[in-house]
Parts: sequence; C-alpha cells; structure tokens
Amino acid sequence: MSSMFIPIPPVKLARRAWLRLTGLLVLALAAAFALGFYGYELYKLHAAVEAYESAAAQFHVRTEAIHHLSSMEVAFNHYLLDGNSANLGLLQSDQRRIEQLAQQDAAAQHDQLLQNIVAAEQKWSGQTAPVVEERKKLAAGQGLPEDFLAKYRAASQDLQAINFEIAADNDQRQAQQALQQAMEQLRWIWLPIPLAGLLAIGTVWLTFHATKSVHHLKQAAESEGEEDEEDAPADSHGETK
Repeated sequence: MSSMFIPIPPVKLARRAWLRLTGLLVLALAAAFALGFYGYELYKLHAAVEAYESAAAQFHVRTEAIHHLSSMEVAFNHYLLDGNSANLGLLQSDQRRIEQLAQQDAAAQHDQLLQNIVAAEQKWSGQTAPVVEERKKLAAGQGLPEDFLAKYRAASQDLQAINFEIAADNDQRQAQQALQQAMEQLRWIWLPIPLAGLLAIGTVWLTFHATKSVHHLKQAAESEGEEDEEDAPADSHGETK
C-alpha cells in the first residue's frame, strides 16, 4: 500500500512563514533589549567604581590637609608657650603643605571643602601673625608677660578641624554607599547571559524553520505555476477540436 503525499496548502505555508518570521523579529528585539540592559548595568558599575576611586583620592588629600591643620594649631600653641623655633618651623611647614595640597591638580583646585580648609588656614594665620611676631621678640624658656598671655588667649581660636573632618567623612561615606548599591545589583547582572543564550538558540531555530517555510512556499508557488502551464495547452487543444 503506497502512501500518498498530501501537499500543505499555500495559505497554511504562508501563515507558518509569517508566524516564524514574526517570532524571529520579536526574539531579535528581545535580544537587543537584553544586551542593552547588560551594557547599561556595566556602565553604571563602571561609573560607580570611577566615582569611588575619585572620592577615595579626594578623601586622602582632604585627610592630609586636615591633619596639617590640626598640627599647625598644636605647633602654634607650643611655640607661643615655649618659644622654640622648631615649633615655628613646623607651623610654617604645615601652612605651606596645606596650600600645596589645594593647588596640586585640577581636582584639588575644584574641591570646595579643600579650598575652605585653605581659606580657614589663611584667615587664622592672618589673625595669629601679630602674636607670632611679638613672641619672636620674647626670650625662649622664660616667663611670659601677662599682657602677652592675654593676646595669646584671644588669638587661640579653634580652626574647626573636626567640622572639616566630619564633612570629608560624609562625602566619603556617600561615595562608598553608591558603590555598594552598584555592587548589589551585580547579583542580577548574570541574568541577561543565559537569557541571551536562550534567545540566540531560539533565533537560530526560528531562522532555520522560517527559511524552510519560505522555501516550501516558493516550491508550492512554482508547482502551481507548472500546473497552470500544463493545463493551458490541454485547454487550447480541446477548443481546436
């Protein structure tokens, strides 16, 4: 018993080809979206890492400037009390170093907190300069006149180093929190990888079957054309008779 081949109707072949081509387009769009999402997450992580590295470098410079600010205040108090020139040298060295840090590069020059530290140092230095000059005229290691002690107490203003330190710590903490948030999103960054793999497999499968459907549709169209050509001479012969 021979089996008969029943050809698939062209309308069904066309519908099948259309569905597979549409599915191929949808999968291609989904793959593009997954790839875009993956790239965007990597970009955010890269930006967060760069911001954190910049904040860490900024925090290091700020911390050093605050350290010199506190050291400058200590050296000032020691010099006015004992008149040791070594403390005066430390005081002047701290002042120079703070100003160098604030001008060492473009990032430091645009760091408002660092510039505020320099402004506080310069204002404080201007206020205490007369007392320092007067102390130079007094002998070291000897008792200090009462009027000079009064000037010393008036000039011993707090440089508010603790406030600068708190502000620097807050900025550093914010950058660290931003990095942690970006790192937490890494647990989802693997999701587009298997999704992209599945989409790639689906795209290949649909491409193959869509091409196959189009090929069958083309064969069906060619078969109908051949049948029309065979029927035309027969009809013409019948009319001649």
